[in-house]
Amino acid sequence: MLAIHISRSTIKFAQLVNFKGTPFIESLGKVSLSEEFQNPDMTNTHVIMALAEKISSIRNSTDFPDTTTHLVIDSDWFPLGIHPVDGALTGNDLNKYLNWYMKEMLEGSVSQYSMVHQELNRSSAKATQYLSMAIPQSFDSWVERIFGPSELELKKVITEMEAVGNILTATKLLDFEGGIQVVLENRENTINCQMYQNQEFSGLFHGSLNWDYKITLDHVRGDASLIQLVKEAIERAIKGKRDPDNVITNLFYFSSTGDPSLLSNLENYEVSCQPLKLGNHFNFKDPDTENVDEYAAVLGALNVEIQERFSEN
Repeated sequence: MLAIHISRSTIKFAQLVNFKGTPFIESLGKVSLSEEFQNPDMTNTHVIMALAEKISSIRNSTDFPDTTTHLVIDSDWFPLGIHPVDGALTGNDLNKYLNWYMKEMLEGSVSQYSMVHQELNRSSAKATQYLSMAIPQSFDSWVERIFGPSELELKKVITEMEAVGNILTATKLLDFEGGIQVVLENRENTINCQMYQNQEFSGLFHGSLNWDYKITLDHVRGDASLIQLVKEAIERAIKGKRDPDNVITNLFYFSSTGDPSLLSNLENYEVSCQPLKLGNHFNFKDPDTENVDEYAAVLGALNVEIQERFSEN
C-alpha cells in the first residue's frame, strides 16, 4: 500500500507493509516540484505530463509489491467553504441551500463542478457547520492521466485536512474538551495552519510571513473571526509575547523548513508548540528515519488502511 501527497511544492510518499502481522512504514521520500506547479491547473497538459512523469519515477524508485495507492490532495486546490446552516433545514431544502451557497461563491459557474457537502458539527441548537467543496468535472480524468503511466492502482482520494485529522486521532492528540488545536507548517516565508475544534476540522489559512513577523493572510477557509484570533495569537507567540487572551489549546507543527528563529520562539509558547512526534506512533523499517513529521499527510492516509487491516490486532 502506497500513499502519495501532491502539494504545490512537493510530492511526498510512503509505503505501508505487513511484516509478520505488524504494520510498518518504509520508503518515505519526496520529490520537488517546479514553479509551474504553484497554480493547481488541472487542464494544463504540460503539467499533467510532468506530474505523470514524477509519479512514475516514484513508482520505479523502489520495490512496491502492493501498488494500491491512496492519493492526498491539498484542499486549497478546490473551491471550499465552511459555513453555518439553519439547523431546521433538512433533506432537499438543505441540499438546495448548500448548492446555492457554492453557486454564489463560484459566481454561477457550477456546471463545471460536482458538489460535496459534509456536516462538521452542531454549533448550537439552531445552527450546524457544513463544509462544502466543489470538485472539478475534469478531476477524474486528471487523476487517471497522472496515474495511468505508473500503473498504480488508485484506491482512495482524500484531502490533506482529512489526513491531518486522522493523524490527530491516531496519536490521541485530538482534543475532546472543545479546545482549539492548530497544526502549523512553517515553510520559507509562509505559514500554513489548520484548525480543529470539537474533534472536527474548523478552518485553515495560508499566510505570508513578513520581516516583522506579521502574517498577511493569503488564503482563508472557515470562521473568519476565529482565524483572525488564531493569526494574532501566533504573531504574538512568534515575538515571544505572552497572550492573556490566548484562544489556542494546543499548537503542533509537522514541518519546519522556514525561519528557525520563528520555530524557536514558538517552542517557548505558553501552550507549548510541539512536534507531532509521529516517530513514536508508527513502526518504521528504518528507525533512524529523519523528519518523519513532515510526512504527516501520507501517514494520515496510511493510518486509515492500518485501522482497516490491523484493527483486530
